Amino acid sequence: MKKILFTLMFAILFISNVNAKEVYYSNGVVNLTEKEYNYVKEFYGEEYLKNMTMKEYKWLDELDVNNSDVKIKFAKIPDASVNGTYVGTNAKSLAIGRTCSSGASYCIVNVLAKWLGNPSVRSWDVMGAFFYGTSLYNQTVTTTLGSTSGDSFPSNYRFLSNGFGNSFQLPSGSNVTIEQRYYVKQGSGTVFASYQHAMSTSTLAKSKSYNISMSGYGGVFLFTGSAVGIYDGMVGVDIDV
Repeated sequence: MKKILFTLMFAILFISNVNAKEVYYSNGVVNLTEKEYNYVKEFYGEEYLKNMTMKEYKWLDELDVNNSDVKIKFAKIPDASVNGTYVGTNAKSLAIGRTCSSGASYCIVNVLAKWLGNPSVRSWDVMGAFFYGTSLYNQTVTTTLGSTSGDSFPSNYRFLSNGFGNSFQLPSGSNVTIEQRYYVKQGSGTVFASYQHAMSTSTLAKSKSYNISMSGYGGVFLFTGSAVGIYDGMVGVDIDV
C-alpha cells in the first residue's frame, strides 16, 4: 500500500512539473518553452538547438528567459573595417543579447562571435565591452572558445573603470566561436561589445595595448603603440540594459 501511494505521489509531482513548463520544443535531451526556443534559435542557430545539452540548458535557465525582458541584436555586416578590409558574412558574425528580470538589479549579457570560414591567422585576438551608464555587477565574466577541437576558457582579462577585454589565441579546428557572458547593473545604460581579430602575428602584450573608448574599434578598443594597425576593426554591437 505504501509503495502504491509513493508511486502515485511521484506521478502527481511529475505531472505538476511538466504542466509548470509548457514544452514547445524538445531535442530528446532538453525541453524548451516557446520563449526559450526563440531565444536559442535566434541567438545560436538551429544546429545548436539540435545538439543542446543539459549543461547548456542550465545557463539558459539562469538567463530566466521566460520571466525576463529579452533583447538580441546583430552587427550590421558586411561592413568595411577601419583598415579597409571586409568583415562580412563570408568571414564572421557578431551578436549580443541580454535578459533583464524585473525583480533583479542586474542584466545578463551574452556576446557571440562566429567564424563562418576558417581564419588564416590564429594569433592573439581580443573581445570585451565598453560600458556607458552602467558597469559590471560583478567580475564573473566567462569567455568560451569553441571549435571542432573542443572548448577552452581563456582568462587573460584586463579590467578598466569603463569596461574590460580578454585576450586569447584562436583554437585549432573549424567552426570557431567565441562567447562571453557577464552581469551588468540594470538601469538606463548601454553595453558596447567588440571582437577584434589580429590580421598578422601579435603577442599577448600587444593585444592588451588598448584603452576602452567609444571611439575605438567596434566602439570599444582604442589600440595604442605597436598594436595599432594589427586588428581588423570589425564593427561592434550594442544593447541597452
